[in-house]
Formats: sequence, structure tokens, C-alpha cells
Amino acid sequence: MSQNAAPIAGPITPPSLRDWLAGTVLPFWESTGFDSRNGAFVEKLDLDGTVSSEDYTRLRVQARQIYVCAHADVLGFSSSALARAQGAFGFLQHHAWDAKHGGWIHRLRRDGQPLDRTRDLYDHAFMLLALAWLYRAGGEDEVLKAARKTIAFLDENLRLERGGAFDGYAEQRGEEASQMPARRRQNPHMHLLEALLALHEATGDAEWIERAAAIRGLFDARFFSAANGQLAEFFDADWQETPVDGRFIREPGHHFEWVWLLHRYGQLSGDDSVLPAMEELFAWAWAKGIDRRAEGIFGAYDAVDPEGRVLQGGSKRLWPQTEALKACLALAERSEHPEAAAGIAPLLQSFFTHFAGLDHALWRDQFDGAGAMIAKAVPASSLYHLFLAIAEVLRVWPVLPAQRRAP
Repeated sequence: MSQNAAPIAGPITPPSLRDWLAGTVLPFWESTGFDSRNGAFVEKLDLDGTVSSEDYTRLRVQARQIYVCAHADVLGFSSSALARAQGAFGFLQHHAWDAKHGGWIHRLRRDGQPLDRTRDLYDHAFMLLALAWLYRAGGEDEVLKAARKTIAFLDENLRLERGGAFDGYAEQRGEEASQMPARRRQNPHMHLLEALLALHEATGDAEWIERAAAIRGLFDARFFSAANGQLAEFFDADWQETPVDGRFIREPGHHFEWVWLLHRYGQLSGDDSVLPAMEELFAWAWAKGIDRRAEGIFGAYDAVDPEGRVLQGGSKRLWPQTEALKACLALAERSEHPEAAAGIAPLLQSFFTHFAGLDHALWRDQFDGAGAMIAKAVPASSLYHLFLAIAEVLRVWPVLPAQRRAP
């Protein structure tokens, strides 16, 4: 696979995207991307598509791959994906739950031996997402019990008394946590909202949407500034924004991700008040966080500052591109937002020119500001972003006006 731009290899249409996911991507990641000796998914591949020799896996990667396979089963994309998801869940049950202290540990060897017993809110959010979709696909009581055990651990160990926030040294507990700075993050709370919405959708239980409402309240109170449409990332113990290496950070990908999540929250809760924040987040990130240079790769930067100055050399990872696409789809679906609807086709065109191709199952995960591919591996973690974005394209794109669908 070339490290730079590649031809799209066919027109981008809903049928071609479905064929690519169901016929190319999923079979590869269910086979090469799964270690049948241990019953777990692989952490990453080398650039030539062979499994990396590095001997570790993270809980979040296992959880993300469980989610992908369970969602694929729900959509009817694969007859074998659910078995892979259930196998990886068994691996985590056996090796990753901390029987002494509770919670899911952060990192393991590929044979299941623990490497890092830190218990992190971000990891637990993805575990809850995986369990929600695994329950939706398979309906097993054991899976729902694991979800309730997981949320109980969070409530008992990390939950703050006020609002929907969770606390800790970077929301972590473990031997290494005391060595880490006391910093609160919006990102784990965002993914916890995603998981709570999925649990509500899978079970119909009102508890999950009530918990989601608390996270939405935290977004309004702490993370989002309606005055400028910006999303802050890091905070101290008093919820004052803190810099990273002397700079305040804005991640366009997270702005876009919240647009989609607010849309989903509105759909599932019936709360139509989400639209103004969706529009403000999108407007800022679309204006300040997208590379429109003739010599650049059209798409979302990894990071900018509050004034819109590009950080990190103008690099672009795969995941902010998928989140920009989801945001465009969400606004187009909710309000027929003309600028968002018009962004779908060019984002797809750029994505399948630079980051992925319809003729293979790998991706180029990051480019620098000059358009050179700088990723050193193919991280399995990116499949979660890719799969969900294309699933949303397949759900929403066909019902949009025809003029919005032609790349």
C-alpha cells in the first residue's frame, strides 16, 4: 500500500461503501486482526499489513473492536463478527477485570498477563459502549450484568458528588496514578455519554438516558463556551481550563464528535434544544479547524489554539476526518444545514483519496502538514471511528437530496 495518496478505485456510493465494509474491511479485521490463539483482537499492524510483534494490547482497543463486530452483526454485515466480539469479551472477563480492587485494567500482554493495572475512565467508557452493543447483538444477561458492574465501579470510585462528572488523577486509579498530574478531561466524559446513549438504545432503560442528561449538563456547564463555540479539553481540580505545554488546545475532531453526540442525545431523549450548540460547535471547527489550502489535504487538523492557529505542524489523523463527516451528516439530518450537507461529499472524496481506499482494508493513519504520511503503523483503534462514520453515511446519505451525494 502506498504511503501517500492513492486512487479511490471506484465511485463512492452507498452500495460501494457497504461492499467495502462488509466484503473487505470486516473479513480482514476478523481474521488477520484477531489472534485466535488468545481470543483477542490485535493492537496494531505494521504498514505492510502484518501483525505487529509488540507484545501488548489495551483495554480500549479490545472494547472498540468488540463494538465494531457487534454493530456489524446488528447491521447484518457479517455472520461471524458476533462470535469474534463474544470471544474478545471472554478474554477480557478472564484477564482484564481487577478482582481485588474492581474495574478494568488498562493494558495487558497478548496472552492476558497484566502490564498496567491503571483503571481509567476513558477505557471504562469504551467498555460500556462495547457491552451495550454486545448486549444489543446477542441479548445475553451476562453482558448486561458486566455493564452494571462497570458503572457501579465508576460510581463507587470515580464519581463526583456534583453533576455528571467523574474525578481522579486524570480519572485513573492504579499504581501509576499518583505519578500523574491532577487533570480532568472532557474526552472521557464525551465517550461516557456515547456509551450511556448506546445502553439506553440497547435496553430501553430510562436510567441510562438520565445519566446521559447529566453528562449533557456537564457539557453545558464546563466543556462548551456558547460565547465562542469552542470546546475546552483539560481542566484542573476546580474546573479551570489548563494549558498543555503552555498552550490551550482545541481539537476540531472533538468539536465534530460532540455535534454528532448531541444529535444522538436529541434523537433518543426527545430534547430539541441541542441544535444551537451543534451549530456553534460546527461553525467554529469548520471555519478554524479545516485545511483548505490548495497544497494541503482537505480535512480536519489534529489541533489548533483558541484563535485558530494551527498546532502540531498541521498534522491530520484519520479519526478527526471521520468525526467531521459524522458532524456533517448529523446537522444535515437534523436541520438540512446547507454547509454541513455540502461538506459530506468533499470529506468522503478526501478520505478515500488519502486515508483509505475501497480496494483494501488498511488505512494511512496520519499525515503531516505537508501531506506526507507519517504514521508508523496501522492502529486497530481507528477502526471504531471508520466503521461508525461509514455506518452513518449508509444510514443518512441515501435520504439526503441527490445534489449533496455526488463526490
